[in-house]
Order: sequence, then C-alpha cells, then structure tokens
Amino acid sequence: MNERTEAAHADVLDAIVEALSVPLPSIAEADERLYYRLLERRALAVRIIVASNRAVSRDPRLAADAIRTRTAEEPVTYTLFEPDKDGGEW
Repeated sequence: MNERTEAAHADVLDAIVEALSVPLPSIAEADERLYYRLLERRALAVRIIVASNRAVSRDPRLAADAIRTRTAEEPVTYTLFEPDKDGGEW
C-alpha cells in the first residue's frame, strides 16, 4: 500500500468512528430511545456503505464521503447527558 492509499483507508476508519461516536443522552427515557435508534441507524448505514463499497468501487475515499454524508443526515436530536453541576458522581 502506498501513502495515499493508507491515508484513504485511515480516513474511512475515521469516518466510521465519527459516525458511531454519538454523545450520551440525558437520563430521560425518550432521550435514551432516540440515542439507541440513532446509533442503530448509523451503524446500519456504515455497514451498508462499507459492504457496497467493497462490492462495487473499492475506493475508501468514496466510502468515507458517503459515511460522512449519511452521518450529517442523521444529527443528534436528543438532550445530552450533563453530569451534576456540583461535582458529584456521574
């Protein structure tokens, strides 16, 4: 593998990590449901994109772009977890 190919593969791995690194939800049940649904949708999208990329183009740059595009289409819409303001335990 040359440097350019290695960079492209690292980029697709970065895109996968970014897609699956979603912030924790608040402790509200509705927020937890939204969190898990978002994580499931993003994981499914990553799996489909990577499988399609392997079968069709084998270009990691295309996969990275597709993953980032799909991630942007599925933003975080729930309230984020906030630790106690008084410095208490999580």
